[in-house]
Amino acid sequence: MDEPQQRTLDVIIARCRDLIPPIDILKHIKPGTLRVANNTLDGITFKAVDPDDLQAELGGRMKLPGAGKSPRPGAGALSFDATRAPRPANASMISMKEDPKHWALKASLGATIGEGFREQWRPPPQPRPALLPASSYGSKRISLGFGETGKRLTFTALHAAVAESECNIHIDERGFVVATPDGAVVTPTFWGHLANELLLKTKFRDWLDGLIGDNVVGSLVVEAVNRLSLRFPDAENGFAGLEGKVNRISGIGDVKDIGKALLPIGLSADLLRFKNSTVQANYYWHDGQQTLTLSWGGTFDKFGSK
Repeated sequence: MDEPQQRTLDVIIARCRDLIPPIDILKHIKPGTLRVANNTLDGITFKAVDPDDLQAELGGRMKLPGAGKSPRPGAGALSFDATRAPRPANASMISMKEDPKHWALKASLGATIGEGFREQWRPPPQPRPALLPASSYGSKRISLGFGETGKRLTFTALHAAVAESECNIHIDERGFVVATPDGAVVTPTFWGHLANELLLKTKFRDWLDGLIGDNVVGSLVVEAVNRLSLRFPDAENGFAGLEGKVNRISGIGDVKDIGKALLPIGLSADLLRFKNSTVQANYYWHDGQQTLTLSWGGTFDKFGSK
């Protein structure tokens, strides 16, 4: 296993351990079946020791201390699994089993093979209000040009697919299922996830890979696609440009303006990737202006930023 693969595996293991309730994913992987990608967006693929047990834990139902083996569905006298604790109210992962009538969640899991689970993003606790009002410098348009190289883990979410034949766990770079007191909601960030992670970096990339074939050129093209990202108004850039576009929509007849609200506002490419940082080129067309910048961001232990 090379360094990028080891990094992918380590991050997936850590994210599973940080879930509520925590999951030791290694115990669910059948020996000899693990395949690890070079990036966390593709994640890890494996055959589960027991797919039913993995589904139960991803759903938040952990084995009770001293409990025996869980009965197969329909095999026991009880209509529920008495060997497992109930799902906690603050469980990280959600699936259609938790909210089968949630149409937006159903749409977000529509491309998942087997039983799908998504991590619900929760906003951090609100800080205490400052004694003095915060100063503001520059504009949102200028700040966009600095890219998102230092924000790679601010709005990400674990996504798991469990099937009898194969399982996959990866990290979506754009989390869009948010936990609220009234239940899970799907945010506008879903559009960026659909365009980049599902269409560009999965469907289009795999189609292009199959077209070119298994050779040096093919691997370079795949890597280039993996490093490209369309930028949309989303949580990381404060939904830049979305407010003005939406305010100009007065009814269903404004089809043109509705379409504009879904258009990208920029493009970025990861030029160089180091262990803890990335050099990124960012081109934005936003608010009647265009910017082209290079940014370098990440975590640097030697400078005390981690």
